[in-house]
Amino acid sequence: MTTTYTWTFPAFDTAPLEDGVANVVKVVHWRLSATDGDNTAESYGTASMEPPEPVFTAFEDLTKETVEGWVAAVIDVDAVKATLVAQLDALANPVSVTRPAPWANIDSV
Repeated sequence: MTTTYTWTFPAFDTAPLEDGVANVVKVVHWRLSATDGDNTAESYGTASMEPPEPVFTAFEDLTKETVEGWVAAVIDVDAVKATLVAQLDALANPVSVTRPAPWANIDSV
């Protein structure tokens, strides 16, 4: 089955003013989710950004593709994806399952 990966960027830590430039991205909060059939796994992290040299993109002009490129340049995307694939495999093929006692009345819990 094919694994589909989806990036989201829920938040950015910015410097209000740095070297005369407003809203400079310092840290990107990222999530990468992997879906394989009925199972989904997710990883969350942060990526610290270098100063915006030589080209600065205004915060309001950022695109998902631009930020994805920034994050991919500073984290080990292959390692994150390998972890997600392992999580998906564990979900599809669990080695243990927690179950209540067969005599337990789960309606009264």
